[in-house]
Amino acid sequence: MEKKRSEKKSFWCLMSALLLVVGSTAYIVYRYFEEKEHYEKWKDYEECGI
Repeated sequence: MEKKRSEKKSFWCLMSALLLVVGSTAYIVYRYFEEKEHYEKWKDYEECGI
């Protein structure tokens, strides 16, 4: 009985860690593309000196 509980706990800890890694990676990719889009939008204005 104790072994099954330990296996379930390990499974949920592993899934939580995996979810955290996937979420962090998705956030970093999202921020990268947002910054890139923002830079592209304002690039022409910066060249004009505005």
